[in-house]
Amino acid sequence: MSNKLSAELKEQIFKQESEDPFLTLVTMSGGGFTYRLVNNTTDIVSNGETFLAFPMKVRLPVDDGESAREFQLDFDNSSLLLIQTLRSVTSPINCQIDMILASMPDVIQMSVPDLLIRSVSYDERKVSAKIVLDNSLSVAMTCEKYTPSLFPGLF
Repeated sequence: MSNKLSAELKEQIFKQESEDPFLTLVTMSGGGFTYRLVNNTTDIVSNGETFLAFPMKVRLPVDDGESAREFQLDFDNSSLLLIQTLRSVTSPINCQIDMILASMPDVIQMSVPDLLIRSVSYDERKVSAKIVLDNSLSVAMTCEKYTPSLFPGLF
Protein backbone atom coordinates (compact mmCIF):
# COMPACT_ATOMS: atom_id res chain seq x y z
CA MET A 1 0.00 0.00 0.00
CA SER A 2 1.35 3.40 -0.88
CA ASN A 3 1.76 6.05 1.76
CA LYS A 4 0.52 9.07 -0.17
CA LEU A 5 -0.75 11.67 2.25
CA SER A 6 -4.24 12.99 1.62
CA ALA A 7 -4.98 16.68 1.22
CA GLU A 8 -6.93 16.57 4.49
CA LEU A 9 -3.91 15.21 6.40
CA LYS A 10 -1.58 17.79 4.87
CA GLU A 11 -4.01 20.52 5.89
CA GLN A 12 -4.02 19.24 9.50
CA ILE A 13 -0.22 18.93 9.55
CA PHE A 14 0.35 22.50 8.41
CA LYS A 15 -2.18 24.06 10.80
CA GLN A 16 -0.87 25.65 13.95
CA GLU A 17 -3.54 23.84 15.96
CA SER A 18 -5.33 20.74 14.67
CA GLU A 19 -8.77 19.65 15.80
CA ASP A 20 -8.55 16.31 13.98
CA PRO A 21 -6.26 13.77 15.74
CA PHE A 22 -3.89 11.49 13.84
CA LEU A 23 -4.55 8.01 15.24
CA THR A 24 -2.51 4.81 15.18
CA LEU A 25 -4.30 1.51 14.54
CA VAL A 26 -2.41 -1.60 15.66
CA THR A 27 -3.46 -5.09 14.60
CA MET A 28 -1.69 -7.97 16.35
CA SER A 29 -2.42 -11.61 15.55
CA GLY A 30 -0.89 -15.01 16.19
CA GLY A 31 -1.30 -17.98 18.47
CA GLY A 32 -5.07 -17.99 17.98
CA PHE A 33 -5.77 -14.38 18.93
CA THR A 34 -6.29 -11.06 17.16
CA TYR A 35 -6.18 -7.68 18.88
CA ARG A 36 -7.14 -4.44 17.18
CA LEU A 37 -6.15 -1.39 19.24
CA VAL A 38 -6.19 2.38 18.69
CA ASN A 39 -4.42 5.11 20.66
CA ASN A 40 -7.62 6.97 21.42
CA THR A 41 -10.05 7.47 24.29
CA THR A 42 -12.95 5.89 22.36
CA ASP A 43 -13.22 2.86 20.07
CA ILE A 44 -12.92 3.47 16.31
CA VAL A 45 -14.45 1.53 13.43
CA SER A 46 -12.14 1.57 10.42
CA ASN A 47 -12.89 -0.34 7.21
CA GLY A 48 -15.44 -2.50 9.01
CA GLU A 49 -13.13 -3.50 11.90
CA THR A 50 -13.53 -2.23 15.47
CA PHE A 51 -10.34 -1.02 17.14
CA LEU A 52 -10.50 -0.86 20.93
CA ALA A 53 -9.31 2.29 22.67
CA PHE A 54 -6.04 1.51 24.42
CA PRO A 55 -3.29 3.85 25.65
CA MET A 56 -0.11 3.21 23.65
CA LYS A 57 2.83 4.94 22.05
CA VAL A 58 4.55 3.98 18.79
CA ARG A 59 8.18 4.88 18.18
CA LEU A 60 8.60 4.45 14.43
CA PRO A 61 12.05 3.61 12.99
CA VAL A 62 14.30 6.10 11.27
CA ASP A 63 13.78 5.78 7.52
CA ASP A 64 17.35 6.33 6.35
CA GLY A 65 17.76 3.14 4.30
CA GLU A 66 20.73 1.96 6.34
CA SER A 67 19.73 1.35 9.95
CA ALA A 68 17.91 -1.76 11.12
CA ARG A 69 14.16 -1.66 10.65
CA GLU A 70 13.08 -2.17 14.23
CA PHE A 71 11.16 -0.05 16.66
CA GLN A 72 9.21 -0.21 19.89
CA LEU A 73 5.55 -0.18 20.76
CA ASP A 74 4.68 0.73 24.36
CA PHE A 75 1.27 -0.15 25.83
CA ASP A 76 -0.01 1.15 29.12
CA ASN A 77 -0.18 -1.79 31.53
CA SER A 78 -3.78 -1.12 32.50
CA SER A 79 -5.18 -4.52 31.52
CA LEU A 80 -3.91 -7.94 32.52
CA LEU A 81 -5.60 -9.46 29.46
CA LEU A 82 -2.86 -8.20 27.12
CA ILE A 83 -0.06 -9.59 29.31
CA GLN A 84 -1.76 -12.96 29.74
CA THR A 85 -2.21 -13.31 25.99
CA LEU A 86 1.34 -12.23 25.14
CA ARG A 87 2.80 -14.60 27.76
CA SER A 88 1.02 -17.58 26.21
CA VAL A 89 2.44 -17.07 22.69
CA THR A 90 5.77 -18.73 21.90
CA SER A 91 6.13 -17.77 18.23
CA PRO A 92 6.54 -14.31 16.66
CA ILE A 93 3.34 -12.27 16.57
CA ASN A 94 2.22 -10.66 13.30
CA CYS A 95 1.60 -6.94 13.50
CA GLN A 96 0.35 -4.19 11.22
CA ILE A 97 0.33 -0.48 11.97
CA ASP A 98 -2.01 1.90 10.14
CA MET A 99 -2.40 5.64 10.64
CA ILE A 100 -5.68 7.49 10.10
CA LEU A 101 -7.35 10.82 10.77
CA ALA A 102 -10.18 10.52 13.31
CA SER A 103 -12.57 12.31 10.95
CA MET A 104 -11.78 9.85 8.09
CA PRO A 105 -11.35 6.43 9.74
CA ASP A 106 -11.77 4.44 6.51
CA VAL A 107 -8.92 6.25 4.72
CA ILE A 108 -5.55 4.76 5.65
CA GLN A 109 -3.03 7.62 5.53
CA MET A 110 0.03 5.46 6.17
CA SER A 111 0.44 1.71 6.54
CA VAL A 112 3.31 -0.45 7.78
CA PRO A 113 2.36 -4.10 7.12
CA ASP A 114 4.31 -7.36 7.55
CA LEU A 115 5.78 -6.59 10.96
CA LEU A 116 6.74 -9.14 13.60
CA ILE A 117 6.78 -8.74 17.37
CA ARG A 118 9.95 -10.58 18.37
CA SER A 119 10.04 -9.93 22.11
CA VAL A 120 7.88 -8.45 24.83
CA SER A 121 8.92 -7.03 28.20
CA TYR A 122 6.71 -5.56 30.89
CA ASP A 123 6.66 -4.02 34.32
CA GLU A 124 3.95 -2.52 36.52
CA ARG A 125 3.53 0.54 34.25
CA LYS A 126 3.98 -0.57 30.64
CA VAL A 127 4.25 -3.44 28.19
CA SER A 128 6.96 -2.92 25.55
CA ALA A 129 7.04 -4.87 22.31
CA LYS A 130 10.12 -4.97 20.07
CA ILE A 131 8.87 -4.93 16.49
CA VAL A 132 10.96 -5.75 13.41
CA LEU A 133 10.30 -5.60 9.72
CA ASP A 134 10.67 -9.13 8.40
CA ASN A 135 13.62 -8.60 6.06
CA SER A 136 13.52 -11.26 3.35
CA LEU A 137 16.68 -9.84 1.74
CA SER A 138 18.88 -10.93 4.65
CA VAL A 139 17.82 -14.60 4.49
CA ALA A 140 20.43 -17.02 3.17
CA MET A 141 19.32 -18.51 -0.14
CA THR A 142 21.74 -21.40 -0.61
CA CYS A 143 24.01 -23.60 1.44
CA GLU A 144 26.58 -23.92 -1.38
CA LYS A 145 29.91 -22.19 -1.13
CA TYR A 146 31.25 -20.85 -4.37
CA THR A 147 34.81 -22.15 -4.34
CA PRO A 148 37.12 -22.90 -7.29
CA SER A 149 36.92 -26.64 -6.61
CA LEU A 150 33.11 -26.73 -6.72
CA PHE A 151 32.56 -24.10 -9.47
CA PRO A 152 35.74 -23.93 -11.59
CA GLY A 153 33.98 -22.04 -14.40
CA LEU A 154 33.38 -19.02 -12.19
CA PHE A 155 37.06 -18.39 -11.44
